[in-house]
Order: sequence, then C-alpha cells, then structure tokens
Amino acid sequence: MRRPPASSGAVQWAYGIFGILFLTMVICFELQIESYRASSDLMEDALAAGNLASAVIDLREYGKTGILQIRDPLDSYRIYREALAVNLGLNGAGEGGNAALISGRVQVESYIVYNVSEGMVTEIRVAGDDTGTRTGRLGEVTTPEGQMVSSTGVYSRISYPVKGWLGTEVTARKGNLAEVVRNP
Repeated sequence: MRRPPASSGAVQWAYGIFGILFLTMVICFELQIESYRASSDLMEDALAAGNLASAVIDLREYGKTGILQIRDPLDSYRIYREALAVNLGLNGAGEGGNAALISGRVQVESYIVYNVSEGMVTEIRVAGDDTGTRTGRLGEVTTPEGQMVSSTGVYSRISYPVKGWLGTEVTARKGNLAEVVRNP
C-alpha cells in the first residue's frame, strides 16, 4: 500500500514549528547565560568589597615602619563574613534573598591573608577559628587561582548554587584578590 505524498503545506508547517521551537530555546539559553553573568558580576563586586573591608592594616606598625601588615587574620575573617553577608543580603543561615542569583547557601571555601614585607610573603590561611601559615619569596607566591601576590592583601573564594534552566542547579565558584598598596 502506497502512502499519498505529503502536501507542501504540511512540510512548511513542520519547518515553521521547528524554527519557532529553536528560536525559543536560543532565547531561553541567552536569558540563562545573562542570569549567570549577573550572578557572577554581583559576586565579584561583593567579594572585592568584603576583601577590602577585611584588609584591616595595623596602623601602628605602618606609622613606625611604613610596612603594611594585617595583624589579626581571625578578626579580618570575621569582618569579611559580616561584609559578605551585608553585600549579598544573606540571612543567618548564609542563604541569599534573591533566588534568581543565589539559590542556596553561600560557602566560604578559602580565606587567605597575604602579608608582604622585605621581599617575603607570609600566607595565613584562615579556616574557622584556626590558621595555618607559610612563607615564600615575593614573586613566587600565588593565589589558588594563580594570581601573583605583589603586596599585602586578602584572597577569598566562595561557592554558591545557582538555579539553571529547567530546574537544574549549578554550583558556581568565585575568587578575588584585593591588595592594599600605599601611594609612593
């Protein structure tokens, strides 16, 4: 038994529907990418502001020696967490108020203070109420993302969930190094 040939109108309808579905998918994909970009920009700004707020320089040391040092890394970390919560609008559980940008709990994966003096870099990693220290030569010490440390500053990296298209959830990570430099 032979099938009658499809009419050209039916084929045009199929192409039209395919075109509309393809265009809809492209638009949804672009909207999702823009949402990720907005979330990334917000996080970058919040990290930079939190890092700068927590880079509390020992003014007595600076006044005596001219060397910029962050003397209390644990207090700096406390200030950082408070600044991050304010900048991102986090509640007491560390969750964001804008589910379109942050769909869950923001976690601090890394917080590092870098003190630079006399050609040496002291790296102080803060984890909760504990710290770990190591020292290296200026020009050899880098952040976990590979940025060269050239002056006293603070590095932090956070992770946070972002809702994706069709209910998927993606864990995003963002890191930032904020250095403190003095005017010559």
